[in-house]
Amino acid sequence: MFASLMTALLATTPAVGDVAPDFTAKDIDGTALTLSKLVEEGPVILAFFPKAFTGG
Repeated sequence: MFASLMTALLATTPAVGDVAPDFTAKDIDGTALTLSKLVEEGPVILAFFPKAFTGG
């Protein structure tokens, strides 16, 4: 199961320099943010990290 999960993740992981796929996520206040809308306002830097106090 772990191997198939890793294969699926690697198959969908963008390479450095690839354009990020459009997505919508909530900020810390619960407001929905869509990447394509943010890019319209200017450059965007995405940073992902594990939620605080989790085993990630």
